[in-house]
Amino acid sequence: MYILGRVQMLAPLPYEEGVKRLMEKGFDGIEFGISDREFKPRPAFFAPGFAEEMKQVIRRYGVKAYSVSAHMDYTESEEAFKAVHDAIRVAKEMDAPLVIINGAKFREEEPYDVQWARQIEKTKELCSYAEELGIDLAMEFEPGFVLDNTERMLRAFQEIGSPALKVNADVGHIFLQDPDPMAAIESCKGLIVHAHLENMKTGVHNHLVPYEGDMDLPGYVAKLREVGFDGMAAFDAYQYDYEAVAEDSVKYFKGIL
Repeated sequence: MYILGRVQMLAPLPYEEGVKRLMEKGFDGIEFGISDREFKPRPAFFAPGFAEEMKQVIRRYGVKAYSVSAHMDYTESEEAFKAVHDAIRVAKEMDAPLVIINGAKFREEEPYDVQWARQIEKTKELCSYAEELGIDLAMEFEPGFVLDNTERMLRAFQEIGSPALKVNADVGHIFLQDPDPMAAIESCKGLIVHAHLENMKTGVHNHLVPYEGDMDLPGYVAKLREVGFDGMAAFDAYQYDYEAVAEDSVKYFKGIL
């Protein structure tokens, strides 16, 4: 399993500087986010020549594995949809194998069925483009989103019916949202192509360093491996100085691996 650092957490540092600093902390690779810490798109990601520049950076700093993440509600506007759509193209130009997506936040003022239908429609459009380019889309469900647990996510997969649609298994979200987390991971067997690792306290959606919280994190990692996943897993935490906690977190992950 490759442990990835999320360069989004070091914004507004330039991408190359972010990669350099994360690799110095012991990460195996990088999750290239299209957004800054406030989830606003970074113009640099979409600039001409960015993909070729990043391929040179990847070689320069010994990056062993890398992904692209487009954490954005692509159903809220055409501008947001275009950003995620364009991110798929840039990821392909970077030779990244996948793009992480997470869909729409649930809006109390609108019927759930309407939001579900829009989520399916827009995800189908993204999947069609991803299929053309030969790249996977790794869906992550979130608390408070239209897709907010494994059962709903897999039901959406059935309706969408795309071979490009896979799973980004965020173990903290699974811990919070699924009544039987290990069974939920089992139900994703063969679909998991990426993971997010962190710890959490019971009932609280707050991404913690791996050595705090209520989760049996070694058990979750073991379950991921049991169902056949041994790929890229990014350390996913927001509330900290990411650099300050990175080295100890990487040591923890590599210790349980």
